[in-house]
Amino acid sequence: MIVTLTIIITVLFFLFFLLVRSIYQPVGNIVFNHSQAKNINAQASQLEKHVTALCSTTGYRNYQNKVAQAEALGYISNSLKEFGYETHEQKFEAVGEEYVNIIAFYGNPNAPRIVIGAHYDSFGDQHGADDNASGIAGVLEIARLLQEHQPALNYCIELVAYANEERPFFTTKDMGSYVHAAHNFDKKVDTKLMICLEMIGYFDETVGSQSYPIKGLDLLYPKAADFIALVGDMNNHATVKKFKTLMKEVCNTSVYSINAPSSVKGLANSDHRNYWHFKQNALMITDTSFFRNPHYHQKSDLPETLNFEKMAEILKGSYNAIVNITL
Repeated sequence: MIVTLTIIITVLFFLFFLLVRSIYQPVGNIVFNHSQAKNINAQASQLEKHVTALCSTTGYRNYQNKVAQAEALGYISNSLKEFGYETHEQKFEAVGEEYVNIIAFYGNPNAPRIVIGAHYDSFGDQHGADDNASGIAGVLEIARLLQEHQPALNYCIELVAYANEERPFFTTKDMGSYVHAAHNFDKKVDTKLMICLEMIGYFDETVGSQSYPIKGLDLLYPKAADFIALVGDMNNHATVKKFKTLMKEVCNTSVYSINAPSSVKGLANSDHRNYWHFKQNALMITDTSFFRNPHYHQKSDLPETLNFEKMAEILKGSYNAIVNITL
């Protein structure tokens, strides 16, 4: 009887260990590559410039303010053109109005793709510095770094600024990312990976500033909101682990990850959800949104609440992963 009980406890402990490992995706001690990190010149000043511009539109960038959205689209498109890209508009209709995704390509669009996207709309009457001007700033900085370094890649990078992530469109087919994901799926585009940048600018070193959707996760993850998170589903453990490893090689900000069912609160709360819907490999890079940022969906979500130096580190790590990952 004692032997049987010992075996059961051992098996249960082993299964628990496997579950934790599956969620947490440990990568061991990563040797920081100082020379490579120094070579990737992600610029906090550029990120601040983009966020400030997107928060300075005539009114708020919500779906009802067509003037502010046009100004945001113009800024995003002009920035991409300044970096050397040709931009494309993906127009679609929702609630009787026209909305637009902005798209640019680095490399041959006929090659397999990595999609890098963020939504430019804001929620209600607020400027949305973290949510999600920070994500758009990240897309623009990756676009700039690609043109600066000119990496030779065997895949195409598709850069996308999405409309309509926020309510009332969230979870519907009127999300700009759903329109984009459905179009690429219908056209049989070989999408190797989609990377969603969703709120990447808010950090707090205070212990207790970070919360989690499930009790006990603070035993695995930090209690201070001073890290960036990679979010994957139950089908892309290997991709998330590779991406995290490559980020940590050059990123001076802590990087953690979680692979869990999309039904867990917050894990599917952005544009990557639509690529998961089409059974595509997708992950979200996030500061964890309302699990840490007290300004979420508030008028106080302003540029001065963001840490642009840490954002630059996140983009440095993201760029390193994007141009070196094998899928």
